[in-house]
Parts: sequence; structure tokens; C-alpha cells
Amino acid sequence: MVVCGVLAVIAILNHSVIVAGLEAMALLLAYAYSPGGYAVSGRSIIVQRIVGNVSIPLDGIREARAATADDFRGCIRVCGNGGLFGYYGLFRTSKLGKSNWYVTNRSKAVVVVTQSKTAVLSPDDVDGFLAAVRASAPVATTAPGAPPLDSARASVVRRLAVAAIGVAVGIAVVRLVTFAVLYSPGPPSYTLTPQSLTIHDRFYPVTLIPSLVDIDHMRIVDFTVDTEWVPTARTNGFANGHYRSGWFRLANGERVRLYRADGTRLVLLPGKGGGTSVLLEARYPEQFMEELRQEWSNRL
Repeated sequence: MVVCGVLAVIAILNHSVIVAGLEAMALLLAYAYSPGGYAVSGRSIIVQRIVGNVSIPLDGIREARAATADDFRGCIRVCGNGGLFGYYGLFRTSKLGKSNWYVTNRSKAVVVVTQSKTAVLSPDDVDGFLAAVRASAPVATTAPGAPPLDSARASVVRRLAVAAIGVAVGIAVVRLVTFAVLYSPGPPSYTLTPQSLTIHDRFYPVTLIPSLVDIDHMRIVDFTVDTEWVPTARTNGFANGHYRSGWFRLANGERVRLYRADGTRLVLLPGKGGGTSVLLEARYPEQFMEELRQEWSNRL
């Protein structure tokens, strides 16, 4: 619920139908593959899911017991979901080795080891579930060698692999969207020398030289007053609700490089001699312009 709430807030703050759609798709995908229930039928455990049930054959069952803390030590998620609507996919632990998880509540986890796989599940009634498993397929006293997977079991493995990949992609999409929406570095840092001004930006860094900047016409642009300088379109850049950088088209039709956080007062560095104009948000715009004039005064 917390994750759903956070993603909903992100979508609302960003005012983006695309972001909301991607988040909804990832959430629905994660929920569809999550375990919805368990049943023991016909010498198999059935894991019930919206996208299709998973059947775990109990042939050659070796163990059926409640999980212990030791079973989860050294846990590594190989390919699966690590908490969004459950824990499912392929995991590895120090004691169990590789195991297929279909878990929604780790405090009620059950370990079932058969000839073909080790599975971890979490039925609400642990004792009743284990009794049903043992009644359907008594646990063998010896552990015969595991035969090769038949076609049905191989199909289950393939389906599990596809499901795990789908969940991993969904989670990656959510993380990427979250980063893009929440990225808020503030005004960019810069390095000023007598020979150049370098604006440091993750996506569109740039270095300006004195001969391509019209220092005499440098000034502060206030978007609340100078509306003709307000960006109206992104032509090649990054933009979210907190930060913009790259190439933008302005209301006056000019195309400039823009580096803006949440401020409305930016320094205009007009281009000359083929240089491109730059709108830069500085923490202290008047101080920045004075520093620039002092550093480049002998270069103009």
C-alpha cells in the first residue's frame, strides 16, 4: 500500500498521463503474478495467480515443513519480485540454494522440496497446508536421485522464467520513472576560469568561451515579467516538474540552452559570433554576473 501511495503521489505531482500509465502497468503486472492462494490437488500444489496457476508436482517429495530463520540467511534475489505484492521468482539462500518463491507473508513460510525443485510458499494455515501435502504425497524416507524434467515440468520452469523477467522489467520501469519524475538537483554547478565557463549537468553539460558570449548584453530574465523568454517547448532536453536542461524553444521563437531548477530569475548569456544563447539559473544571479565580468574582462 505504501508503494502504491507513493506512485500515486508521483503521478499527481507530475501531471503526466504517460507516467501514470506506466506506473499502473507495472503495478498491475506485479499484482497479476503475485500468489493469490494455494491448494493441494492431485498430488500437486497449485499456486493460484491472476495470470495463470502454477503447478508444483509432489512426485518424489523429500521435505515439507515450516521455514526457519536459517532458511532465509544469505538470501539473494536471482530473478524475481522482492516485496511488491509479495516475494516471488527465483531466489538463492545459504541453506536452500536456488528456490522458487511464491510468498506473501514470510512469517508463515513453508518449504517444500521435491525431485524437481525447492519451493517456498506462505499459506495462511501452515499446519493444515502441511497436513494436506503429506496426505497427498507422503514424504519419502530416502531421497532418490532427481530424474530429468519431463516436458510438463520444463514448461512450468519456462513460464516461471518468463514471469520473473516480466516482473523484473516492471520494477525497473517503476524505478526509472520514479527517478525521472523526482530528479531535483537544484541550480547546476559551474566552473568559471578566464578561458571558459563550464556548466555541469548530468544530461547536457556545456562549456562556453568568452568570444562566443555577448557579455555587454548579459542580464537577468524574470519569467514573471519577461514572458517572451518563457520556454514553451523542449526540442532536445530533459524536463520534469523540478528541473529542465538542454535545448528549448522560447515564447519569442528563439532556441536556447536552458538550465533551470525551480527559480524564475535566470541569467541570460546572449550568444555572438555563432554562439548559442544560454539561460542559466544561478543561486545568486547578480553575484554570478559580476564574477563572470571580472574573469572575462581581459578576454573581451
